[in-house]
Amino acid sequence: MRLRFLFRITRVRIMNEEKDKSKKLILVVEDDSVLRPLLVELLNEMEYNVLVAEDGQQALSLLQDLNDKQNNIDLLLTDIGLPGMNGNDLAKTAREMWPNLSILFITGYSHGVGKLPIDDNIKLITKPFSLGVLTKRVEELVAR
Repeated sequence: MRLRFLFRITRVRIMNEEKDKSKKLILVVEDDSVLRPLLVELLNEMEYNVLVAEDGQQALSLLQDLNDKQNNIDLLLTDIGLPGMNGNDLAKTAREMWPNLSILFITGYSHGVGKLPIDDNIKLITKPFSLGVLTKRVEELVAR
């Protein structure tokens, strides 16, 4: 799999007519400007539809738009340590909209991990992680 750097990420329109609506939808929430485009590129290569947010507040806006339009999301892939609303609070809010939503937390820190909700639809990977580990976790969670 070949990853290319993306120099510009634009906000993706929800359920863009040009995209295959049968594809799974993943919301990526990552404040790291180097990691974020790599995640998006990998998920695009895996043929998922991807929405992107740089922080919790932007992600919350996207989630509310999806919910208002009665669209579903298949996976929330979020960093825990985000500016403003953290990934854990974002996940709790998303779960209020979609109680069975799969969530993949990514973090570079081990403190505070014990406070995360735990169930079969929630996984955690720590930075640095391999693309293989990320791919496996995404595929496991999206298949649920």
